Amino acid sequence: MNRRSLLKSATLLPLATTSELIPNVSQAARKCSVRFAYIGDTHITPDAKPMEAVGRCFHHVQDQKDKPAFILHGGDVIMDALKQDRAEVQKQWDAWHTVAKANNSLPIEYCIGNHDIWGYAQAKSDSMYGKKWAVDLMKIGNRYRSFDRNGWHFIILDSVQVKPDETWYTGNIDPEQMDWLKQDLAKTDTKTPILVLSHIPIFSPTGFFSEANVKDGIWGISAGLVLSNTPELLKLFYQYPNVKTALSGHMHLLDRVDYNNVSYYCNGAVSGNWWKSEVYQQTKAGYALFDLYDDGTVERTFVHYS
Repeated sequence: MNRRSLLKSATLLPLATTSELIPNVSQAARKCSVRFAYIGDTHITPDAKPMEAVGRCFHHVQDQKDKPAFILHGGDVIMDALKQDRAEVQKQWDAWHTVAKANNSLPIEYCIGNHDIWGYAQAKSDSMYGKKWAVDLMKIGNRYRSFDRNGWHFIILDSVQVKPDETWYTGNIDPEQMDWLKQDLAKTDTKTPILVLSHIPIFSPTGFFSEANVKDGIWGISAGLVLSNTPELLKLFYQYPNVKTALSGHMHLLDRVDYNNVSYYCNGAVSGNWWKSEVYQQTKAGYALFDLYDDGTVERTFVHYS
């Protein structure tokens, strides 16, 4: 493949902050099926600054002239459950539910993030160890799932797995979940457009923004930044042209990759630089508004809520 052909097949549009459309698609007579807000990496703690800021974000979402129908949360709801004891984790979840109850009236669909998982080593015998606690508090029933909304099919994946040595974490879609994903795609009507959500990106250039990932002139991108079985997922999605878009968070950065007619969006972070500052590597704290259309096209608008 020559350079010109390659550029035509894979368009990289990093750090965009305005509305974006999948290219080369006619917009004539299309109708918006649903608008939702993506918020992610809220990393809430029981401290005043993050609680007040998340509350402002909720109000900003709901004060939109074209109000979203619901919220997709891309994971990392709380600051960290990986290394904290039960009492500290409970304080963080209490802070989240307090803020959400007081400031939000929209339904929320959650995706599990790595910081939502209770990995405190001394708690391995506790029935809530691992993902059980997050699944219960998010009221999602299972760590991965799918549902239909306004003519679109939504698939929410669990992208965070235990390493072979039983330490947290690595990014991939485990075999059990991969089998389920293949079945879910196969049984979805081919005319129904599909959106996929994972916390860790499936396909993203954001791992290249850190010089720490370069050693002796060679890039090394860990599975903690992009899923280790991304090649398998790309091949799988290619078999299903109705897979239109895949959303993620985790990186606190904003990007878009169009590859094989699928648009991959990484959507910044409500917490910015983990509440240390509003900006993380040129990306301001914010959330995204997504408009999904009946012809399978997607439009994203990134919003700085503060």
